[in-house]
Amino acid sequence: MSLTLIIGSKKTSTWSLRAWLILKYFKIPFKEVVLDTYKKNFKKKILKYSPTKKVPCLIDKKNKIWDSLAIGEYLAEKYYKKKLWPTNLKKRTLARCISAEIHSGFFNLRENLSMKNFSGKNFKYKKNKNTINEIKRAQFIIDSCLKKSKGPFLFGKFSIADCMWIPVMFRFKIYNVKVSLNCKKYLNTILMMPEIQEWLIDGLNE
Repeated sequence: MSLTLIIGSKKTSTWSLRAWLILKYFKIPFKEVVLDTYKKNFKKKILKYSPTKKVPCLIDKKNKIWDSLAIGEYLAEKYYKKKLWPTNLKKRTLARCISAEIHSGFFNLRENLSMKNFSGKNFKYKKNKNTINEIKRAQFIIDSCLKKSKGPFLFGKFSIADCMWIPVMFRFKIYNVKVSLNCKKYLNTILMMPEIQEWLIDGLNE
């Protein structure tokens, strides 16, 4: 087994879930190392693996990949036969665009709907204009993809794009954000995934 994934707490680390889920869903063998981001010695430990002092970080022999989306792209190239992105060019382009958008934006949504606990519920958030606009944008993206694909995932078959957007659905869930019927179906599909169940159980057992 050449791959090792360094991740943070399974209670709170949304970026770790993204990379972990790619490996798990597509059945790519890997070893995981979980570091408690809240412990004093975290920065000392993570430096052993990641130059940015952040998780996740994928190690493949002498290669280090320290960003969730970069990890996804690396795995998509290395395991190209598994088809981690949609095979259709137009769909693949859109999948990459929305993945990059959630990766580099939605700062108000992230701050005001912060991930306190994947299994949490009934949290409150500040309903300011910027946050509401970002929630609307996120819902529009998810709804548009589901309407085109007819589900169960954003582009029909599971892809890296789902891994990038699933943490947003969890934020909607724990903050009781009102979502469309399609979004609810998508969330239920996510919750039924054995990989997600494993992640949630591991988080509860930490």
